[in-house]
Amino acid sequence: MSIVAALFLTLLASSVAWAQNGPPIRVGFGSAMSGPSAITGEGVTWAATMVVEEINARGGIAGRKVEAFFADNKGTPGEAVSAVRKLVDVDHVDVIIGQTHSGACLGAMPIVKELEVPMVIESCSNPKIRELMGKGGNEWTFRVATDDEIMAYTFSKHIAKSAKTVTVVAQNDDFGRGGAAAYEAAFKKAGIKLASTEFFDRGQSDYRPLLTRLKRANPEGVLLIMLATDGSVFMRQFRELGLTQKIYARGSMATPEFLNQVKDNPKIGDGIVEATYWAAALDPEWEKKWLERWKTPVRIHGSLAAITFKHAVVPAVEQAIKKTGKADRKSIRDALEQIDVKDTPIGPIKFDDHHQAWITMILVEMRDGQIKILDKLPTSPALLK
Repeated sequence: MSIVAALFLTLLASSVAWAQNGPPIRVGFGSAMSGPSAITGEGVTWAATMVVEEINARGGIAGRKVEAFFADNKGTPGEAVSAVRKLVDVDHVDVIIGQTHSGACLGAMPIVKELEVPMVIESCSNPKIRELMGKGGNEWTFRVATDDEIMAYTFSKHIAKSAKTVTVVAQNDDFGRGGAAAYEAAFKKAGIKLASTEFFDRGQSDYRPLLTRLKRANPEGVLLIMLATDGSVFMRQFRELGLTQKIYARGSMATPEFLNQVKDNPKIGDGIVEATYWAAALDPEWEKKWLERWKTPVRIHGSLAAITFKHAVVPAVEQAIKKTGKADRKSIRDALEQIDVKDTPIGPIKFDDHHQAWITMILVEMRDGQIKILDKLPTSPALLK
């Protein structure tokens, strides 16, 4: 071996040793910590706390401890920009997980690119995000969750088996509008007539005018694009008015957090079929640990943040340290492009040239106040052709 080669190997070994004993890995989490969707941010905070404790208890990542930092995006694009700046400029994070809500994700993406910090999205489902990531121009953003365009074509085939006319009821934000547009296109392909589309504001307390219009339109099915907090109010009023349409959902309707909010009448959600990418039954051990720690049912967005942390960010940091001896932002970003994690609760995590992972889609149903998994369906780019 030449002197130069030996010197290089010595320097690399020293660099790796320093990385393993270097400063903590600083992971940022952006989510709605306040406002009508604050329950999502609370869940993300709890999940991150559990994962950090778990990782540090076994010695950290490649020997380095992990620290978590949090920022409130209020679920909105403008506040997401401030949240990213706080995590980068004040907390000096190495990587961000977030931003939970589609509008916040879309708002955060330009500033993430400007500040050159990797962001791994755990749940935002607006189809526009995929178009903009990776070769779409934003090389600093990755997404684990699939989007509503990917899911819509498969879910619509299921809906078409029992409903030929459907009304869409969606949040009046980027999540709801993106989903509504995706399902309008997918319904046409599946032979479903879109009877009408209704939008509502998050935190709304009275759905009766909307439900009156729904009763008049009289579709065979209703697709709800909404989260558990709003959904619990909607379903109470839906039942009060005696409506009987089949209910389909995208968001967090068929979840333990929904059941927790209707625990006085848990069967109020019976019959809801939801397309999702996570369900508590996928990881009973995690569900048990969550309940023991927080004394409340496990939450979907926090669980997705935990999966993203453990099965995407941790492998990327490990790979960055092994390959370069560093865990800086660029090294982590480059490593994210290379990870290939086959065994996770939501299926394989490997990012394509748009930085999109193709995880498993799940159909769940509410029956007798309980959540049942109907089917697990693989996803791929072929769904969009």
